[in-house]
Amino acid sequence: MKIIKNLVICFLSIIAISACTDDEVSYAFKDVSAPSNVTAAFDISNDDTGTVTLTPTAEGVTSFQVYFGDIEDETPAAIAPGEEASHVYEEGDYIIRIVALSASGLTSELNKSISISFTPPSNLAAEITVANTYEVSVTPTADNATVFDVYFGADAAEEPITIMAGEVATYTYATAGDYTIRVVAKGASVTTIEYEETVSITEPVSATLEDFIGTWVLASEAGSFGVGPAIGDVSWFSLDAQGIEDRACFIDDEYVFGSGGTFNTLLGSETWIEAWQGGTDSCGAPVAPHDGSGSASYSYDDATSTLTLTGTGAFIALAKGTNNGELSSPADAPNSITYNVSLSEDKNTMNMYLETSAGVFWQFKLVKKVAAPIVGTWRLASEAGSYGVGPAIGDVSWFSLDDQGIIDHACLIDDAYIFGADDSYSVDLGTETWTEGWQGGSDSCAAPVAPHDGSAAATYVYDESAGTITISGIGAYITLAKGTNTGELAASGDAPSSIVYNATFIDNNTMSVVIETGTGSGVFWQFKLVKD
Repeated sequence: MKIIKNLVICFLSIIAISACTDDEVSYAFKDVSAPSNVTAAFDISNDDTGTVTLTPTAEGVTSFQVYFGDIEDETPAAIAPGEEASHVYEEGDYIIRIVALSASGLTSELNKSISISFTPPSNLAAEITVANTYEVSVTPTADNATVFDVYFGADAAEEPITIMAGEVATYTYATAGDYTIRVVAKGASVTTIEYEETVSITEPVSATLEDFIGTWVLASEAGSFGVGPAIGDVSWFSLDAQGIEDRACFIDDEYVFGSGGTFNTLLGSETWIEAWQGGTDSCGAPVAPHDGSGSASYSYDDATSTLTLTGTGAFIALAKGTNNGELSSPADAPNSITYNVSLSEDKNTMNMYLETSAGVFWQFKLVKKVAAPIVGTWRLASEAGSYGVGPAIGDVSWFSLDDQGIIDHACLIDDAYIFGADDSYSVDLGTETWTEGWQGGSDSCAAPVAPHDGSAAATYVYDESAGTITISGIGAYITLAKGTNTGELAASGDAPSSIVYNATFIDNNTMSVVIETGTGSGVFWQFKLVKD
């Protein structure tokens, strides 16, 4: 009974205490919940760095843990509300896990899938140069590429030569043959692109001293003169189109190899003069001893493909270049210079280089001045179709010389059109040629009629690049006396002072000549000439 009594008293005491504190409510465990509305703003860079920046947000959050999802057993990054986090990814697909934590320790999660992709390389090209017999250089270029793997195709199991953008890969083959060069361009993207080109490596062109005999000039083309860290690489400086124009006084310099081993430099009144010579890197009067005034000779070693000039001030293309460095004063000119050279198969092109110091290669492309194939005596080909007219080049449907015409026009076919090496031009018609009604003739063989009788003093200009021959001299013409650029003559007295013909060489002894008699007239007279 005593125990029951005590329990009743205790219960009543608790009720009394509770009744006294009805207005003091505890909220310590009321409305406890995890963070809600978890989200994140993402910024994925487009600069191929793989950088992702995110800013997480949520309601009821005290902090975030971010798992970037690109490594195993990752330690999350802790981020306070309102802060951002950045991470750099490789290319690929990832799941980012964001854990939002509340003050009570309850959490909510957001899983976000992202895909990281980089811009692949494009527009891959490669400049491949057979620089010196068996040596090849490859200069690749591509958009969005940082490195290139170059395979030279000499060994099926070869390891590539890897170069950075802007660099040159070189390789020397052991033997002649055809090789497929493969270039693989790589960038930030896992996607790569490839380029292939087959090169033919030939046995060296054997040369003798006599093969150099003649007058050589620098090729008037971009890249024919330059310097770089390797053979075939002129990335430090290279003659460009503007340079060809600015250095015309240099492009026309002549390097003359004589039959007795003599060597001369013909610079004319001006050449390119640099500061070390007292100039201002511009055209100016040649400076001794590099002015061509000294006597010099040359020798050639076929075993080493080297050409040696002997004579103070003798040089090819680069006056300051020597085998022991670059000159700082004309007075320091050496007595000899040795160049590495290689000749083309026809021996009319010479590629050469001079290593002035370790890893400094000056490189030149020279061409031999060859008399234009036009020089000589030409006549109308004694064959059907060699002379005619029509509405287009190649079409002589309006009139064409046939077998009977060859007989009837014998006095025309034997006419000679003579192009001199000194740019002189003359027509030798003999005692008869073909004369027509507008000349007072009767479309038959007869004595030549002035001024188209070969008596005129005339000259010619052959423009190889334009494919034209300009004949200057009243009464001078090729094959057709009445044909001019403004129409066909109605009287001998109307002969112009010059006529321009289109000319194409079928070979060195055969020439196709066309004149449209009147610009836009659609009347094309056409002739096939052969050299005596």
